[in-house]
Amino acid sequence: MRIEDASPHIGIDFGARTAGNTVICLRERGLFRFERAGRGDDADAWLQERVPELAPGAVYIDAPLSLPGAYFGRGDDHFFRHADRQAGGMSPMFLGGLTARAMRMADRWRAAGIAVHEAYPAALVRHAWEFLGIRPGRAIPRHKLRLMAGLCMLPPPEPRDRHEADAWLCWVIGHRHRRGEALRFGQPDEGLILA
Repeated sequence: MRIEDASPHIGIDFGARTAGNTVICLRERGLFRFERAGRGDDADAWLQERVPELAPGAVYIDAPLSLPGAYFGRGDDHFFRHADRQAGGMSPMFLGGLTARAMRMADRWRAAGIAVHEAYPAALVRHAWEFLGIRPGRAIPRHKLRLMAGLCMLPPPEPRDRHEADAWLCWVIGHRHRRGEALRFGQPDEGLILA
């Protein structure tokens, strides 16, 4: 079933295939809403069905969407992309199967006309620490993160867990990207990470 006023973009926290921690965040009727794959269910199959139903203009997903350039004859770092080093992210090679699953899904969505971007919530949070003068390791008050993200006019969501919070942060990254405010890490020919 298609949501009539679906968000022009969605955020996704992409997790283990059957763990029940893959979450979509969207904005509907001015409020945030979360959807999640059920524990034991195939999250990839659920996303392949659900994302086209939502018909977003863009997906912002917390998962690597490319491999290091060394695999394509560019450079000699087989573990990290420039974006990973700049953003302080994990190696797509360490994440292995998750990276392959995300890349396959992104290819399918792009073939269906949906823009797909790699988002990194932890980099946004680190930026917020610096921007708001919060010491690392401390929780960022929701109202301060909302202000930093330029979402003052929207009521904040009530995430049940860190997966919903990360899906929302991916949505925030998408909002920032569409406004031209997102941080960009990496090189276009190897893969960009947005925060």
